[in-house]
Amino acid sequence: MIPPPAWRRIRALLLLFLAIAASLGGVAAYSLHPRWPAPLWAEIARSGVAAVPLGALLVALGGFAGAAVLARAQAGGDARRIGRAARLGQAIAVPLFALAGAAVAWRLRPLAGMVLAPAGMDYALGAGAIGLAFPLLIAERQLAAIPARVLPDAPGLRALALLATLTCFLSGLLELAAGFGLPFTDRAASLLALLVAATGCEIAARALGRLFLPPPLPDQARAACRSVIALALVAGAREKGFAAPIRAHLGIDFSRSWALAYVRASALPMALCLGLLAWGLSGVVVVPLDQRMIYQRFGAPVSVLHPGLHAILPWPLGTTRRLEFGAVHEIGLVGGAAESALPDGASAEDLAPARADRLWESPHPGEITLAIASRSGARQSFQSVSADLRLLYRVGMSDAAGLAAAYGSADPVALMQAVSGRVVAAYYADRTLDEVLGARSEATADELRAAIQAELNSDGSGLDLVAVVIEAIHPPAGAADAYHYVRAAEIAARASIASERGNAIVIRSQSSQYANAQVAAARATAAETVGAARTALIRFTADRDAARAGGRAFLLERYFTDLSGALGRSPMMIIDHRLNWPEAPVLDLRPLAAAQPIGEKGE
Repeated sequence: MIPPPAWRRIRALLLLFLAIAASLGGVAAYSLHPRWPAPLWAEIARSGVAAVPLGALLVALGGFAGAAVLARAQAGGDARRIGRAARLGQAIAVPLFALAGAAVAWRLRPLAGMVLAPAGMDYALGAGAIGLAFPLLIAERQLAAIPARVLPDAPGLRALALLATLTCFLSGLLELAAGFGLPFTDRAASLLALLVAATGCEIAARALGRLFLPPPLPDQARAACRSVIALALVAGAREKGFAAPIRAHLGIDFSRSWALAYVRASALPMALCLGLLAWGLSGVVVVPLDQRMIYQRFGAPVSVLHPGLHAILPWPLGTTRRLEFGAVHEIGLVGGAAESALPDGASAEDLAPARADRLWESPHPGEITLAIASRSGARQSFQSVSADLRLLYRVGMSDAAGLAAAYGSADPVALMQAVSGRVVAAYYADRTLDEVLGARSEATADELRAAIQAELNSDGSGLDLVAVVIEAIHPPAGAADAYHYVRAAEIAARASIASERGNAIVIRSQSSQYANAQVAAARATAAETVGAARTALIRFTADRDAARAGGRAFLLERYFTDLSGALGRSPMMIIDHRLNWPEAPVLDLRPLAAAQPIGEKGE
């Protein structure tokens, strides 16, 4: 049975660990919040000063939660409840915190190659982590003062509390070492995160293994807070070595092994040799393919190291400084680095962001206002336009340019914007609005790039301006409507002129076509008339010649031909002239309705 004072002490320590874990958890969570200052929270997430101690605290909370569940059941005195708390309660409470702590410590461990925070931030974070170790040390001392007969789980809880204390303290020291520029601090922090993750996985496995064991007796029930790794750490710190903990746990006495005696005797020289070797290896530099490094000997730049393997003086006699090798950056004339118009992962069906708006009616971020010369009547004046210009630059590819870029300017972005702004203002100062808006953007961009590059070279900046991108040049948003009306009127006037010119061409073509048709018709009529006259002349000539040659026979034949042609369309009757008159037929040429027999006449 657990006495009430011991139960109250466990509850107080549990609340203390919960409060510290909640504080570290809040810091780790806020490190991803966009409203907080980026350097501070980025440094907290990078260094692991919050993640690794938070993982150790969660692992310790797993042990305390298991002890609290069992102590609560033992305070009630129900044997069945005690057995259920020793099995199912441990399998639920302990892995919940222990596995979470292992995941946090390992997944959020510090990684190599991360960007460091501003100078001085490491010292503040390291001091804060060391200060946080003191309340944990007080909790560990309180657990050490509880005898095992009062709280049988006190040694295991003390070991977990000591693990959290040492983790906070060592994380703070590693953060201070990183602030001083010592190498391999990230690897040491990774080893510390591995120790915390292994401890959490161990007690979680012990708690889950309780499900496969029978319920213990009430007097023999223990919480799943005992960790061999943590107990070996506590015993090793107490005995100043790990031989006693290993002998107590495994029953093996390594102190009588001649091999270990030899290793112990040669440990100091071997450690010294390894330390010298490690110090010498700090002078071996591997430069990636996409980077360059400046070699600094005794703090002074000596040369530029290109991709490959290089040997320099060991640290701190020789140091290196990273230098870009062909990386192109985009900035605007105002503000910092240019943002992408479309977010990452955007598709064609998504709504366009506000930055992609190129309408003149609304102002856009990143635009500058330029004063353009103009003439109003006989007076000199100026007009203003808005321009969105982007600069694509990189560090020069030569060694001299790389050294100049690294040591010649403290802020390359500010230098690029200052030089570009001065050149752009001078370029547009003697140009009118029509010249600015009507010029080809490619030619203007090439002229600006050449002028800006000349200024950068004269300043010895070591920067190469790859291109000048002219996104838009337009009147200010307030004058956009008026300029639209002016442009619309000009376009309408040009359209009317083009339309009238087209009509004139159409009418002229139609008139030409009609005249050509009349001339062609007159020529055809004249040709037909001349042809008919010539035909008549030929016939007349032929008849005259035939009349001269044939005499009356030809004339009689022509007479009958003409008579046949004249009478060919009327009925004809031939009368023999030898018939007597009384018997001669009578031709009545009157219409049928008016015709009467001759013998019926009254006269």
